Amino acid sequence: MRDKTKTLLHQWFNQVWNENQEDAIDKLIALNAHAHGIAGPEILTGPEGFKTFYKSFKDQFENIQIDIRDVIAEDNMEAAHTDVTATHRETGKQVKFSGLCLVRIEDGKIAEAWNHYDFMNMYQQLGHVLTPL
Repeated sequence: MRDKTKTLLHQWFNQVWNENQEDAIDKLIALNAHAHGIAGPEILTGPEGFKTFYKSFKDQFENIQIDIRDVIAEDNMEAAHTDVTATHRETGKQVKFSGLCLVRIEDGKIAEAWNHYDFMNMYQQLGHVLTPL
């Protein structure tokens, strides 16, 4: 059985999100890292780029908990299947949604990340009606 606690993604989700350690972002993301899929078409670069998303999400949600269902790691790649729960600050509604995160690791840090989270489900739980264009 895989030990997900030995992975970089476990450190990432546990320290950054579950323990609210913003300074862990600087420790775990490479300076020139690229994060895809969490800011629309924009690619976030480095720790400061990611902190833009992090602070915005934390401004909107509290009691954030990210549980890792499973992690697969091979060579310099890791993929995590996660469940996210959080409370929307404005409405007090709790949201639950899942996602996948795939990272490429260089020198023990995240060098590139591809994120696929069910934000549509999250918005629907908040009462947003999303219709196709």
